[in-house]
Amino acid sequence: MSGATELGWQAEIAALAVTALESYEFFRRSGDFRLLRRHRSSERVEQLVDGIWIGMRRSATPSNGGWEELDVGKLERHVRRYLLGDPAAEGIGWRDPWDRLRRSMLGRWIVSPLKGGASRRLTAGAAKRSRGAYAEQMSGVTGDDLRELKEETLLGYEHQRERVAGIEQRATFFLGAAGLTTSLVLANASLLLGAGKLESPWLELAAAALAVASACAIAAGIRAMQATMITFVRTPPNAVTTVVDRRRLKADALLCSYVGALLVAQGRAGVIGDWKIRRLASARRWFFAAIAGVVVLTAFVLVDAVS
Repeated sequence: MSGATELGWQAEIAALAVTALESYEFFRRSGDFRLLRRHRSSERVEQLVDGIWIGMRRSATPSNGGWEELDVGKLERHVRRYLLGDPAAEGIGWRDPWDRLRRSMLGRWIVSPLKGGASRRLTAGAAKRSRGAYAEQMSGVTGDDLRELKEETLLGYEHQRERVAGIEQRATFFLGAAGLTTSLVLANASLLLGAGKLESPWLELAAAALAVASACAIAAGIRAMQATMITFVRTPPNAVTTVVDRRRLKADALLCSYVGALLVAQGRAGVIGDWKIRRLASARRWFFAAIAGVVVLTAFVLVDAVS
């Protein structure tokens, strides 16, 4: 990507979208903003996962309900918002089996992709291109209006940062509760062994309940750990390279560039926050299932004791 000029970033993103639409049709689901593309010649469907296109088994996926076909403008905005590279890039094949395995259906379930197909590791070119495009869009705003826009954008950026920090803090507390539940599940394993073990058929039923509760407790812990521990490359608006890029700008142009950097950083923090919220929500569901398994197991123990 040529970054020698201060203008033309919107035109570069538009050119990427136009070129991509010559070879592919693009579809997006409104709920999770998954991005699919279908080859115009072969009808093969690919999904954008972690910034890489991977093949999908069901070629008729975009024909199902809930998918929106993207035109040039919508694809352009999607590329700019999620800091994507070339939407017409070649999809991943089987050249690297390990990399392909990580992006398989199982891999996508264990570590779900970010919204919009965004990558965990950003390229400096994509971030710079989006910052420049936002700055161009605001080039007509000057004076007090521009300063007011900067304050609003800064508030939005700080809100997203606090949102991510709050999610990680709640996930840390949740991990403690999930650990106590896991200990309780493991302690109940003693009911299946030794002289004090349950009688049949409660022994078999208790073993099944213990297996389900253990699996759910482990899944809840994994999801909570993801919300706490998995980190993503972010785009701080005052990074050294970003500041250096703004060194030659003056007055309103300098402020427009700063607001553009804030918008990119705010959008990136929002995507990360959405991912962590979904992981924590999934952890809660698995945790409730683990609690239900413990309750059922306790009921079997009580019935066996009474009988």
